[in-house]
Amino acid sequence: MDLGRSDLGKNVSLILENQYELYINSLQEQRKRHEEHLTFINHWIHQMKTPLSVINLQLQDYEGEEIQSEIMQEVDKLDKGLNMAMYFARLDEFEKDFVIERVNLYDEIMEIVNEEKRLFIKNKIMPKVNLNKDIEVHTDKKWIKFVIKQIIINGVKYSKGYGKYITIDYEENEKYISLDIIDEGVGICKNDIKRVFDLFFTGENGRKYGESTGMGLYIAKTVCDNLGHNIEIKSQEKKGTKVSILFNK
Repeated sequence: MDLGRSDLGKNVSLILENQYELYINSLQEQRKRHEEHLTFINHWIHQMKTPLSVINLQLQDYEGEEIQSEIMQEVDKLDKGLNMAMYFARLDEFEKDFVIERVNLYDEIMEIVNEEKRLFIKNKIMPKVNLNKDIEVHTDKKWIKFVIKQIIINGVKYSKGYGKYITIDYEENEKYISLDIIDEGVGICKNDIKRVFDLFFTGENGRKYGESTGMGLYIAKTVCDNLGHNIEIKSQEKKGTKVSILFNK
């Protein structure tokens, strides 16, 4: 901005230049602190993973005992919580941490189902996978696995005592492939459905059933937006919920 060559113009220009320099320095300082915070969080999470692995190994000595099952459930909660924190921390630098490739959806779903078999058994829910074994989409394998796992875990958690199945199905047309995860659970009330993707929003179900962080679906939506996938949710109270991820062809 040219403020002229008068003494007033020169002085105002000098003030603006000094203020801009202070702004840039402050911005760089905040960015540096943010990066240090992310580094600390990631380092801390990896440090916490080590004792969890040791606990899991030691629990093998108590195989078959009730105490083993109880402790393993709590260890599993800690592990999921740490993973949630890690993925949340990485969202700000998403562009540095993703690779688009062809991913077989059936293989990913079956891997998640096997990893979460204790969760299914504990909640007496049966997974039904109705996917073509050859179906592939373009996405990031690590991030989309987190998204799908989070949706399945939510479906199981809110189906306990209501339904018997989590159905994983798909639809395909000339524009997209839709991965549909359908539960028979408690459902989401109308007042909450528009806010389920908001950060830290737990809603009526979260307050009623507890253990909800309000982070899972927010991360899922952010990841899908960054990858160019649409994510939709439909639900009826006491009838269940359907979450769909739409992959462009």
